Amino acid sequence: MKIIVPAAVLLLAGAAHAQIPPAQTPPVAPVSSLTRDLNSGPPAPAVYLAPPPAPATTSTIVPTHVPSAQPAAPLIATPVPIEPGPRPSPAAVTTPAPSVAARPAMAPPVLATPTPAPAAAAEPPVVTPVPVPAPPSVTVLDSAARAALPFTADLPPGFEIVSGRPGPDFRIYTIRRGAQSFVMVYAGPASQFPIYSGQMVEAAGRASILSTEEGMRHAVEHLFQRPTSPREIHVWTMSLDGADRDMAERIAQSVDVR
Repeated sequence: MKIIVPAAVLLLAGAAHAQIPPAQTPPVAPVSSLTRDLNSGPPAPAVYLAPPPAPATTSTIVPTHVPSAQPAAPLIATPVPIEPGPRPSPAAVTTPAPSVAARPAMAPPVLATPTPAPAAAAEPPVVTPVPVPAPPSVTVLDSAARAALPFTADLPPGFEIVSGRPGPDFRIYTIRRGAQSFVMVYAGPASQFPIYSGQMVEAAGRASILSTEEGMRHAVEHLFQRPTSPREIHVWTMSLDGADRDMAERIAQSVDVR
């Protein structure tokens, strides 16, 4: 078996030989004599040069134990603690205003407005018309109708008798001139005599109410009673003044029952 000595070992040996302490170094001869000795002496092998390497034989070395390939351990980064530095005050932090040109303006979302369901058409309230009482029918009595009345009366020129406000069992007549009423006549079962205050006297088959005003007596109403229907004829004058009052008293006194 050949032992191969690496060239690096020979170089290290030569270097060690060259580094001889000064005390062991022989005295150097003059240049001329040293040259002469080198040229005259036999050649000596250089000890500091390594012999030429012999051809190496290739030998196969079979490892007795092949370590199984183990997965490399994962590298775990160890966090390096960062020393907290002084935090800037809120006043010193300035948030840059967003640039209008940096991003496009977004339109606000359009919310879908729910369409309300069509409300059912409200039916109009049923309005019950309030019956308006018809105005009392006024009938101007002619001579034939006046002759059928249960009473008689002397009418001056321009006066007339009209019927109005009839009841279930009574009638009320008006003696008037134009639109001015002078005397009212009730013909029915029971009247509201007297309606004026004053002195009541009985004469000529009737009861009369006399009122005194400024020393003068005025016959303002009269009541007649009959054995047949209508059982009562009640006559009263309207509240008038002057000549109209005298005219109303004269017409009322002229009324008589049939």
